[in-house]
Amino acid sequence: MEKKVAIIILTHNQKKMLEETLDSLISKTNYKNYKIFLVDNGSKDRHDKMVSKKFPKVDVIRNEKNLGFSKANNIGIKKAFKIYNPNYFLLLNDDMEINDKNWLKKMIKVGESDKKIGILGCQQVYPDGILQDIGGYLKGWELTKILKFKKGEILDVDQFMGSCMLIKKELIKKIGGLDEIFTPFLLEDSDYCLRAKKAGYSIKIVTDAKIIHKKSKTVDAFTNRKHMFVRFKNDVVFSIRHLTTKNALFRIFVYLPLVAIFKKKKDQEDIKNIKNFRFRKEAIVNLFLLLAAYFFSLINLIKILNKNDKKNMLY
Repeated sequence: MEKKVAIIILTHNQKKMLEETLDSLISKTNYKNYKIFLVDNGSKDRHDKMVSKKFPKVDVIRNEKNLGFSKANNIGIKKAFKIYNPNYFLLLNDDMEINDKNWLKKMIKVGESDKKIGILGCQQVYPDGILQDIGGYLKGWELTKILKFKKGEILDVDQFMGSCMLIKKELIKKIGGLDEIFTPFLLEDSDYCLRAKKAGYSIKIVTDAKIIHKKSKTVDAFTNRKHMFVRFKNDVVFSIRHLTTKNALFRIFVYLPLVAIFKKKKDQEDIKNIKNFRFRKEAIVNLFLLLAAYFFSLINLIKILNKNDKKNMLY
């Protein structure tokens, strides 16, 4: 018998992409024992109404404002626990496309092969087929990316991009949901993976399962001051929580100031390639935003270090 899967889709102001994602998911997934929970994160054009009309079997949750990635997904997980009680929870972005009918079967099969597997991901590619993400490792002060792999390989990783993340119920019951200190977005997926590993679970990437993610290839997604503050704030929180003291100090007080001042030209280039960087016009403002991130982390230090935050327990 197929394991029960709750598919949590978070959406915000991407109605066309959401409709395409749902169409693709429902028509091209050769797996029957699942239920979709949509969390409309305050979309202005009311995605919830469109979904209720065109996809009546989808359970719709409407937030009146954008609560961010962690909070909204936790709301979806909590409701799925209450009315569906699945074996797995799949967090899926609203800009995905399915072109492999057995993608979910492949992931579940690997998940069922070992009870110590807590989280599974798959090969995520851009619409043109170029590899986007298959996870990576925490090495020293860096989160590295795997760029090459053998066909059909199952990778044991430290973390991966949470746009398609399959989580076992047992793991959520043990460590809770996504940490909402990372609201509104960024690094909550890597944090969750590393928390799972610290709890004794492994993280696997099923490269034989592939999904298209329509994420932009644009290098700099941090286009305004609010986004840049979030970038710094979450990076400092992540560093304090998961890096050794030496590596955390380097990342927080050397690497992040450099990020504030310089910008990468090409996202995939090695960070050691000096020619791949240019000076940011907004460098002075960024440095003040970084100071604000330091202050936030200082006043929230106990919360950052707390490994048993009961607020994240969802069942």
